[in-house]
This record gives sequence, structure tokens and C-alpha cells, in this order.
Amino acid sequence: LAVAHGALAAEGGLAFEARTSWLADLGIAWHLGAGRLGALLVVLTALVGFAGVLVARPAEHARFHHALGLIIAGGMAGAFLAQDLFFLYVFHEFALIPTFILIWIWGGDRRREAATKITLYLLAGSLVLLVGLLALVLASGAQTFDLPALRAHLTEHPLPPELQSLIFFLLLVGFGTLVSAVPLHTWAPIGYAEAPPLAAMLHAGAVKKFGLYGLALIAFPLLPAGAADWRGLLAWLAAAQLLYAGYLALRQDDLRRMLAWASVSHMGFGFLALAAGTAAAMEGFTLFLFAHGLAAAAGFALAGFCRQTLGTSSLSAMGGLARKMPFVATAFTMVALAGFGVPGFANFPAELMILAGSLGAWPWPTVLVLWGVVISAVYFLRAVRQGFLGPLAPAMMQATDLDWMRRLAIALLLGVSLAAGFFPRAVLGRARDAAPNACCEQPSPR
Repeated sequence: LAVAHGALAAEGGLAFEARTSWLADLGIAWHLGAGRLGALLVVLTALVGFAGVLVARPAEHARFHHALGLIIAGGMAGAFLAQDLFFLYVFHEFALIPTFILIWIWGGDRRREAATKITLYLLAGSLVLLVGLLALVLASGAQTFDLPALRAHLTEHPLPPELQSLIFFLLLVGFGTLVSAVPLHTWAPIGYAEAPPLAAMLHAGAVKKFGLYGLALIAFPLLPAGAADWRGLLAWLAAAQLLYAGYLALRQDDLRRMLAWASVSHMGFGFLALAAGTAAAMEGFTLFLFAHGLAAAAGFALAGFCRQTLGTSSLSAMGGLARKMPFVATAFTMVALAGFGVPGFANFPAELMILAGSLGAWPWPTVLVLWGVVISAVYFLRAVRQGFLGPLAPAMMQATDLDWMRRLAIALLLGVSLAAGFFPRAVLGRARDAAPNACCEQPSPR
């Protein structure tokens, strides 16, 4: 909270800035600073990490389990505060390694398959991202990895448009894989479905946001001509992401898999905002990253509890759980309402601003995204009806509700979402400065 307050008071600059030369010959420095978007994501990481530790109850090696969660949270805080591309990349990789370990040791029945798949996909995406970042630094001629210095240098000496387009494509593939962009998304459904609650909460709630954050912080402002070549594809990708992943979420019987596909689907809002690039869309983008992280973390916490307590997360096997688990039923209903953007939760103003800011720039993709919202309402409400309403399934007679500590964790996440929904300006501040200015250039209407 102190970091966020300092960033909001910094008038568009960096708060709590610290810089120390490290490998001067290579242009690498220890440079940290809290920008507005980065500070907001640090707060999100802290909230999700704290809630995850309260929720998680591993059967063995609890200290090691929680230590891995803290490493993930610390790595992501470093990635969101890093102002040097080298350390931004290293901090993110530092956070990924414990994720693989958590899934491998404490995951579900298919944990080895899930850990292997997520490792291969995210490693490939990280390698493409590394190539793109190195190409950007070397082609710029600035001889530095320092992000503010690169931004200033490329403003005065922009790269040729063709080279910008190529490097932007590399960054789009790299960051897109990390954020589960269709068609680079297939690691996410099995990864989230088999992950233990702490890993699923931290990755879906915070780690996954790094891909969209990186596009907004690096690719769009530093490569504006390259971004212009790919905005159209990104807008249609956003629509495809919401519709395709939403359709697959409709077909899921397992609650964890449904939430995994829902998380993949809703990343389309972030891509649409970046494609539009208007001030309103980027305000919504900032709030969306925060709102989605809270709702996704709460959803995976509840689904993980159902799996551990009931022995299943199959919606068809559950049924009527509101009688035995009233808090879980109420909380999941709130997650569902937040998931398809009901007023009151932070998702509503975020998605509304994205849609309003994108309609003029990309009308047809925006209309298709609206249909994606309708689909999300169907699969979320179906999950509430199948899992928690109706007659109690005989196999669920021994179900028990959350204890007070887990209730506190869920209440924290949903309470912050409600507060941000009613008072979005408290989160956004002067949100036009929250995302890089280059993202807010108006594209030509399509």
C-alpha cells in the first residue's frame, strides 16, 4: 500500500526509485522504481500471495510449500518494479521456477503432465521474449538495458518501421505465450486445473499479468510503428480469445477447468484494450489487470477447497452444496458475478471502459467481445446452479464449510474487488499516466 500511495503521488514519474550500477560494460544496472501500473500490480501480488498462504493447507512439507509461494510473490514484485530489462526478465523467470515445483509436488492426479507442459510452453515463450528484448536493445544502439533511457533514446532515434514490426512480433509471441494468448494457450487449462491452490492463485492472479504488463510497458511505447502493423491482428485475436475459450469453458464439467478456460478467455479484454490504445481503453486496462487478478484468485481458492474437501470438483457430482457450504456458495456466486462484469465489482468499470474505448477504433471485434461477455455469464451461472443450488447430492452429505482463516482470505479478495468497483478512481488515480503514453495513441478507425 505504501508503494502504491507513493506511485500515485509521483505525478507520472517513479516512486521509491533506486539505482546502482552492476554490469556497466553491458549497460545493466540495478534499477527499481514504482510506476503507477507496476505499483498496482505489486499490491495485487501482495494481496493474492497473502490470501493464498491463508488458503493453502498442504498435507506435507508446508514450510517448503509456503516458501515457494513467497518466492513467486517476491519475484513478481521485482518484475513489476524493475526498470531495467535484464532484471525485469530475470525476476519473472525467478518467479516461474517455484510454480513448476509447486505443481510437480502438490498438484492433482495429472500433475507431472501439467508441470511438464507448462514448463515447456513457458520456457519456449521466455526464450522468444529474450530474443526480442536482446534484439530491441542491440538494434537501438543505446548500449543500455535501462528502460527509461531506452525510451528516451528510441523517441529521438526510432528504429526503421520494418525492424520495429519484426521485434514487436517477437515480443508479442513471447509475452503472448506467458499470458496464454490463443493459439499459445494450451498450457493454461491443464496447468491451472492440476495446480495446488497457492500456485493457481498466484499464477492466474499475478504472474499471468506480466505478459500484458510487458506489452504495455515495453512493446507498444518503444515500437509504435511496429505496434501499428499488429494492432488489427491483436483486436481480432482478442475477440477470438473470448469466444473460443469461452465456448470451451461452457463444455467443462470440472469447476477448476472451467475457471482455467474462463481465465484464458478474459485475457481478451487486455488485448482489445492494447489494440485500441485509447485513453479510456487504457484506463480500463489498468483496472482490469487488478480486478481480474482478485476474482481469478478467489475462484481458484474456492475450487481448490472443493477439490480437497469433497474429493472432486466435478459440477455434475456436486449439487446443492449451498445447504452444507453456505459461505463457499455465496463467495463463488460473487466470483461468478464479478467474472461476467456485474456492477459493483471492479470488473464492471474495467470492462466497460475497455469496451467504450475500443468501439470507435475496432467496432466489429468489440461487438464480438460483447458476445464473449454473454457466454461468460452462461458458464458462470451454470456452474452456480449445478454446483451449489438444487437438491443436495447424496455423496455431499459430509461436506463442511470454510474455516475462519480461509473465509478471511476470500473476504479480503472479494472485499477489495467491491471497494475498487464502487471507487475505481481510488485505484486508478490519474490513470492516463498508469500505462505508457504510446499506448494511448489513437489508431485509425476500422
